[in-house]
Amino acid sequence: MKNGKFLFLAAASLMLAACGGKEPVVKTGEAFGLVHGAGYVGYATVTTTDGKITAATLTEYCFPSHVTATEAIEGKTTTLTITGKHGEETKNFYNEVKFGTYTLTVDAEAKGYKTADGKTEVQLFGNDAAAKAWKEAIVAGNVEVNGVKTVMTNDTICKDKNGYGGSTFDWKGNRDKTVAAFIAQGEKITTATTKKVTVDEKEKNYWVIGEYETGATWTDFNTRKEGSLSYAELLVKALNAIK
Repeated sequence: MKNGKFLFLAAASLMLAACGGKEPVVKTGEAFGLVHGAGYVGYATVTTTDGKITAATLTEYCFPSHVTATEAIEGKTTTLTITGKHGEETKNFYNEVKFGTYTLTVDAEAKGYKTADGKTEVQLFGNDAAAKAWKEAIVAGNVEVNGVKTVMTNDTICKDKNGYGGSTFDWKGNRDKTVAAFIAQGEKITTATTKKVTVDEKEKNYWVIGEYETGATWTDFNTRKEGSLSYAELLVKALNAIK
């Protein structure tokens, strides 16, 4: 049976060669980077087939400080006053977060977490190795919060799962349109500019690439900010990671 299978595969290969065909070359690259004003860990993958972009993904992972306790827990949380979107807010931060080889402890000065060597969350996750470790630990369910692995999970940290934006902002819709635009336009995505478009009798700022309308409206589609990648830049970074 093994010999028969070998002969069949060999014959198939000879037929393919005789017809001038060849196996497609499929490659995938990935990239990490701070996005959305350096407030989240961005992750993108890009797949090419014979050099042409055929697939891509894009998602974001929240920092540990985005998940807090509803109420203070003695010995397990620290209450800090931070400046949020709606002014000053009081939040109960969990005292310790561990993932991979990293340990973060709550820090009043940082208004969030710091590592043992003094790195803030932004400084830590600005490093691709730490960002990758965070993403992998989240996906695997291996993030320990005060020794418990059920607090910071894929469902609470990943924007694909945690309902980010709620009913006021279509995060998934913007992400999907951005990815579709990248697959269609490739590196041209970094030339996108905003244009007023009327949709359902409402005027909105849509990102366009020449005459191509992406359908995406989020601000950071192609907005350059110091210390933070745009979503377009992150996708191109993943493309450039393909060897």
